[in-house]
Amino acid sequence: MKVAFQIVFYALLCFLGISSPILNLLDKSVTVWDSLYLKFYGVASDNTFSLLSYLFYIIVFMGYVYLFQLYIANYFSGRLYYIAIRYQTLTRWFMPFGYRIGLGAVVWLIFILFLTIVVGIPYGQTLEMKITVQPNVSVYQVLYQFVVNGWLQIMNGILITFIGAWLFKDGAFSLITIGVLVLTALPMLNVGGWLPSGLNSMGYISSHWEELFRITKIYIVYLLIETGVIIYLLKKVKFKN
Repeated sequence: MKVAFQIVFYALLCFLGISSPILNLLDKSVTVWDSLYLKFYGVASDNTFSLLSYLFYIIVFMGYVYLFQLYIANYFSGRLYYIAIRYQTLTRWFMPFGYRIGLGAVVWLIFILFLTIVVGIPYGQTLEMKITVQPNVSVYQVLYQFVVNGWLQIMNGILITFIGAWLFKDGAFSLITIGVLVLTALPMLNVGGWLPSGLNSMGYISSHWEELFRITKIYIVYLLIETGVIIYLLKKVKFKN
């Protein structure tokens, strides 16, 4: 019941942020894509960021990771033994489990995107495929950054949190892990943009696709490393019959 309440509270926060007149920046947003760009501006490589946009970015992306941390805590409280019996090995369980989590993240991002569009129309924003607040940025770059790199950001946060929860078996340490992800999203700590946190912010978009693809590659490399670490940890577990 507690987790269900937190999910509802999280969804409500996201809705309020999307529908907020402050975050909508009505004096700047002409199209719904302007709104998407400004709401999730987050941080930028030149150390500039909007505090409100950054906080909303944290709520949407790190909030999802926090909910995963609550969800996975149930597995670490005694369900792993029964999972091992059913699947015979934890690695066999992890693959479909990861697929469900990843699919859920895709659905969530598409929902947030749809909600941003729907909320923007009553404010007079148009559906014209154009970013007016940043002419050198295309709508397709914004969508790629939000959906593709946004999904990779969430999955990196989830796997890092999974590793932390596995190693420490303490919810407090998982919260510390999420806190580190929040802090390292700041460009003054993520110098050069080599850490898998905050890189899906709209502030990282330039007129060149190469930068977005570089971010994607960084996320994928970290995902492969994290997946390898998790498989190693799961294989080390031995259950006695």
